[in-house]
Amino acid sequence: PRVVDDIVSAALDRRSYRWVELDSGLRALLISDANSDKAAAALEVKTGHFDDPADVAGLAHFTEHMMFLGTESFPDERSFKDFIGRHGGSSNAFTGMESTGYHFGVNANALPEALGRFASFFAEPLLREDSARREMQAVHSEFQRNLQSDQRRIFQLLKSTCDPAHPFSKFSTGSLETLGGAAAAARGAPHELVRSFFETHYEPRRMTLCVLGQQPLDELEELVGQSFAGLARLVR
Repeated sequence: PRVVDDIVSAALDRRSYRWVELDSGLRALLISDANSDKAAAALEVKTGHFDDPADVAGLAHFTEHMMFLGTESFPDERSFKDFIGRHGGSSNAFTGMESTGYHFGVNANALPEALGRFASFFAEPLLREDSARREMQAVHSEFQRNLQSDQRRIFQLLKSTCDPAHPFSKFSTGSLETLGGAAAAARGAPHELVRSFFETHYEPRRMTLCVLGQQPLDELEELVGQSFAGLARLVR
């Protein structure tokens, strides 16, 4: 892996930093803070709703939801959230126009296992049919909530009045109609659409990671290398 230790930081910043690029193409910023009682990680993928197929609006957002719902190593749908909750943490994700982000925070001593569980999202997600049927309802509920948001209404107005040939015009949230209607069904079952989107856009070279922990930089580098070794199967 490529390693850079000469990272400029503020004069009063007592944390240590290292940038690494793994053989798979994943890039990571490591932050060592021996005095922190919390650890955290965030991973961003260079894909968002601009990459949605024209006839499956909201697919990037739907894929984001599905990534949390079980992996080969941790098949239970609530495995990650329950682990994070038991160790004083929280997690969330977002889908933007050109990027999708996932992050968690946890008690410092739980970082190694938390990071391994987190990494399995991106190396071995199950993306199951039954999970997809349920999660479409969650996406639709989010869409219905947004109908009451003035901010979201203004955002959609901007989209509706822009150049229809530009990807900004796409409806980003998704709904039961756009994800499970006739146009989407013609392309495949919902879980198959998610699997196709994942396999097309979730490549290690399109991923950037940041990890903060109490461990020295050498240990954090080893931890990231071990946790994300499974990404090698995604290299194309």
